[in-house]
Amino acid sequence: MLAHVPVAIGVQLLCWVIARALGAPTRASVWTGCFAGSAVCIMREITQREYQWIEQFGAGRRANMPGYAGLEVWQWNSHSLTETAVAIAASVALAAAVTFGRAR
Repeated sequence: MLAHVPVAIGVQLLCWVIARALGAPTRASVWTGCFAGSAVCIMREITQREYQWIEQFGAGRRANMPGYAGLEVWQWNSHSLTETAVAIAASVALAAAVTFGRAR
C-alpha cells in the first residue's frame, strides 16, 4: 500500500548525499532531496492517471489525450492520493527532523 514511501525517502537520501558531496549545506541538501523524492511520486501518479485516461477515453491512443488529463487530481483514486500524500509527508518529516534536529 505504501510503496511510494521507500522510493521517496531513497531519492531524498540519494540527493542529500550527492549534494553534500558537492559541498551544499545540509539544510539545502535535505530539502532539495525532499522536493525530488516528492516530485518522483507525484509524477508517477500523473503518469498512471494518463494511462487510465487513455484506456477509458482515448481509444488506446496517447494522441487523443488532452495535455492536462494527468493533472486532474480530483480524478485520482483514493489509493493514489493516499500513497502520494504519505510519501510527501514522510519526506517532509525526514527533512524537518534533520533540519530542526541539527539546530539544537
